[in-house]
Amino acid sequence: MLTRPAGARTARSALVPLACLAALLASCSAGGTVTDAVSTAAKDSSSAISTARLAVGLDSGGKLTKAATSTTLDDALKEVQTSRNTVMQLSPTSSEDRQMREEALKVLDSSAAGLTTARDAVSSDDGGPSLSEGDKALAAAEEALTGLQEKAGGK
Repeated sequence: MLTRPAGARTARSALVPLACLAALLASCSAGGTVTDAVSTAAKDSSSAISTARLAVGLDSGGKLTKAATSTTLDDALKEVQTSRNTVMQLSPTSSEDRQMREEALKVLDSSAAGLTTARDAVSSDDGGPSLSEGDKALAAAEEALTGLQEKAGGK
């Protein structure tokens, strides 16, 4: 029989601490997944809203066609909807993550509503919201997204 020197580790006993360390690191990084995803969604949506505000401003100044403004607003709405779908698919494990996810969904829903108001303003000749109302809706969405991004860590 072969004997091992005193104090020598077997491969199995060396893997146990390594597996524990890997599990610990995985659990620590999993908590950041929701806030990272929310931060990215807020950043992407905020960028889309900023572009939409620029288009509405140019449209109201007569420097951009309604068709180009409408396309910009449609693209921004698609970006916000993509961000919302990403956040919706998250699986939060803690109450803080669930709260962050719910808050993000509310902000993204209100951002989509703001874009819809702006889109209605651009396509409406009378009876619908004005361009200034559309811009106000976009400004409110931009402010809410900035707050969400800050709350999620601004990553």
